[in-house]
Amino acid sequence: MAEMAVRALASACLVAVLAGAASADERDREPPVAVAVGAGAGIAIVPLLAGGVLWSTSQDDGLHRTGMLVAMAGLTLAPVAAHLIVREYKRAAIFGALPLAGLITNIIIMEVDPQVTTFGSPESRVSYGIALTAGIVGATVGLVDTFAAGDRWRARRAASSGGVRF
Repeated sequence: MAEMAVRALASACLVAVLAGAASADERDREPPVAVAVGAGAGIAIVPLLAGGVLWSTSQDDGLHRTGMLVAMAGLTLAPVAAHLIVREYKRAAIFGALPLAGLITNIIIMEVDPQVTTFGSPESRVSYGIALTAGIVGATVGLVDTFAAGDRWRARRAASSGGVRF
């Protein structure tokens, strides 16, 4: 089930990126910041809600793991998709790194202590919470950074034209 949710999420991310893909003429147009932020927010919020529902339905560690994977996968893809839509490839890698690190950390913690969400040790629960928080904060900062893509585009355009505005 988690694999299917991750595939659906990756497909949605690919569609959003392809919708924002630019041809040579489109590179001269201002990036679609509103589309990027909307797509990124959707890619973050929908899996976060789905993961929360899976998490809250029972005390089963397997459902907790699936819920975490779904939620963290969305948080990892959200800033990446948003920055790819506005054609900021380096920023996509930078702002996707912290949520990805949080996801990988939580996968490792759940492999070491499968009961971390119910009867885990205090050390594993604190580490799990820190990694989850890092993913949420990283995704949020990455999405907020996308709002300034238009300003960065205008600054690059002004610098490439020698400061002359057309």
